[in-house]
Amino acid sequence: MTKEQFIENYLDKYEREHPDERIDYEALREQADCEWYDNEVDHGTATEYALTPEQEAVSKDLRKGRAVDAYGKERKRERKANPDKQDIMSALYDGLLSYLTDENRKAIDHVDMTNPERQLDFNWKGVSYSVTLTAHRPKKG
Repeated sequence: MTKEQFIENYLDKYEREHPDERIDYEALREQADCEWYDNEVDHGTATEYALTPEQEAVSKDLRKGRAVDAYGKERKRERKANPDKQDIMSALYDGLLSYLTDENRKAIDHVDMTNPERQLDFNWKGVSYSVTLTAHRPKKG
């Protein structure tokens, strides 16, 4: 269905549903036009307002939050390892494993260190749990 056919059908349907109403056809055409574009976008059809491949690439880079310097070169941000967090997580992991007596071992399915600096996952009596460690930044001033 073309855009004009969609708009005509939209107008006809509105006239049938509102026979006693005074209709502003200009506003109704604009509303139908917006509805048509919304449908096209929802179905993934390219419209006249679609981005070019170059614009789409720039948009993708911006959505990913890539760091770019003033000359357009991409910068790699390297996150420093936090040995304190690794020590704390390994202590929690070891503590949970040492807590498992013969009776407790039946209740726990697995203990998994998902991220050595951040997350510890385990199942206890059929319920999944995760422990997440967050290091808060010091307050300013």
